[in-house]
Amino acid sequence: MTINEKAAVTLIVVGIVLFLVSLPLYVGKIKRNSIYGFRIAKAFESEENWYAVNRFGAGAMMLWSVVLAMVGIACLNVQPQNVMTVSNAGFLSIGVPIVLTILHARKL
Repeated sequence: MTINEKAAVTLIVVGIVLFLVSLPLYVGKIKRNSIYGFRIAKAFESEENWYAVNRFGAGAMMLWSVVLAMVGIACLNVQPQNVMTVSNAGFLSIGVPIVLTILHARKL
């Protein structure tokens, strides 16, 4: 397996896992807890905040997990010497929904 294929498989699998893990949060199936979900202070202030923060955060994470998987597919077409740069950019993009969720929570 080439480095391009390894990066592609890793990014696609991580993207799929993040999407699936976010889905129950998005549809409001996860009650307030200290293990699973966006566990920021604002989310724990009330049940309403918990669901609002996690619905927004999960939606953003689902969107960016699709982007991550697309970056994985793109890794198949980049030069081997550039694949680590592209894959690292993909992984760093997962920070975007986290920051967006924190900013959204501040408005609640």
